[in-house]
Amino acid sequence: MNTMPLSEQQLRDDLVNYGRSLFQRGLSSGGSGNISAKLPDGGFLVTPTNSCLGELNSQTLSKLDAEGHYLSGDKPSKEVPMHLAMYQSRPQCGAVVHLHSPYLTALSCLTDIDQ
Repeated sequence: MNTMPLSEQQLRDDLVNYGRSLFQRGLSSGGSGNISAKLPDGGFLVTPTNSCLGELNSQTLSKLDAEGHYLSGDKPSKEVPMHLAMYQSRPQCGAVVHLHSPYLTALSCLTDIDQ
């Protein structure tokens, strides 16, 4: 079993590949959903805001420090606070995938849904 942490570039590439897979399987459409991964130094990579999971670029992923402060890349997802809460409540967690399925997104657009 390999216990060496993945490099930042490998995590970037994996995030792009997993995002593309989720998109191609119809589990996320357009800009619905976001993914993050914890870096070996305690920081994070996060999909940029309004990005399509099927069109991610490893070099424009958002990079945050361990406290969630923006360091580089495109502007991070608006869901960063939720991702950070997950990492804080589950320190062993290495990644978070938050999807808004196409069906749930469509359902949220219906009128009178709360009745």
